[in-house]
Amino acid sequence: MRSSLQIVVGPQPSRDRVRAGARLRRDVIHSPEEDRQIRGLRTANAGMDDINARVLLCARDPAVIEAVEVIAAALEVPLCVAGDSSTVRSGWKSSSLRLVSVEVASRWSSVPPGRAFLVGTSVAELARCSAELSLPVLPLPDRSGRLADALVSAARPAVRGALVLGLVGASGGLGVSTVTAGLALIAAAGGRAAAAVDLARCSGGLDLVFGAETAAGVRWSDLSGAQGELGDVLGSLPTVDGVGVLASSRDDPQQPSSGAVAAVATSLTRAVQLVVIDSGNEAPPVECDHVLLMVGGDVRSVAAARMLASQTGLSPSGLIVRRGPGRALAPGVVSRALGVPVKGVVGQHNSLPKLAELGLPPTSAPARRYRKELTVLLKGITDD
Repeated sequence: MRSSLQIVVGPQPSRDRVRAGARLRRDVIHSPEEDRQIRGLRTANAGMDDINARVLLCARDPAVIEAVEVIAAALEVPLCVAGDSSTVRSGWKSSSLRLVSVEVASRWSSVPPGRAFLVGTSVAELARCSAELSLPVLPLPDRSGRLADALVSAARPAVRGALVLGLVGASGGLGVSTVTAGLALIAAAGGRAAAAVDLARCSGGLDLVFGAETAAGVRWSDLSGAQGELGDVLGSLPTVDGVGVLASSRDDPQQPSSGAVAAVATSLTRAVQLVVIDSGNEAPPVECDHVLLMVGGDVRSVAAARMLASQTGLSPSGLIVRRGPGRALAPGVVSRALGVPVKGVVGQHNSLPKLAELGLPPTSAPARRYRKELTVLLKGITDD
């Protein structure tokens, strides 16, 4: 099944104007008229308040700076150019789009959360940096118009009312997918529109946890080519007890691209009040209000959490401690060992496997104690 979602780019200046901007680069011999255009566009950009810029360009290469500046000015998109680390740090979080030039990216070992692309003129350098940092690329010059589309999208005022939670497991078998489903279901039962998003690799599909594996609606395989601004994603998803469920496809289990994830997340945050992301054992690829690391109350799980943090740069805002047989470490001990506060505790519940076998959601009546634990967890997060 293919998605019928429409990509909405919104009003743009004329293509002639964008093409004119895209070709103005330092490695071109400009005519006098082109030189006047460049000076005028740079003057317009220079007058913009960098603090309010929604696009951050991390670059030192003059050719890259000019190529992006010209297109941004032609589209009337505020742009902040950051050539030093302090400006990058101060502007990264507040920007809706980050463009990182390859000469800057080559010095980085990881990338902070947030929508970001690599830009540059060298295909080989773009490919190398993309492989190392797992970032999508926007080659220069912008012959495809993808950079222009990204700039237009970023310039729109943000309309986001949703709380976004990213759940990460220190290891397998902790029940991250079940907690993801449970939190979304409890929020919906309390009157809040909610969505659950499956980004865990080879997890079997989040729809199975909801008992929605046969429900009609789009899966990630239907949205693999999504980018830019999407229409109503929520209305196309399978729904269980008021929760929109976006799961991986078992027939085509490929991971969605970062562009597709960003586009879908943006659409969902405009449609619901809570988005819960099952990120498996990887850091969420989109910006979250809270990143919660689920860790078992045992020495091995705590060690796995430390290894995960050191290898991925994961910096969780809170812990969910899983208790049960063989997991007797007190939550406070786990918190002190990892230096992260505990947001909630989840125990062992024999009713959950039985509900899964029957194809019932994990917050059904037999799982009253589990539902109570997650209700306390969700209240603690939303009250922060």
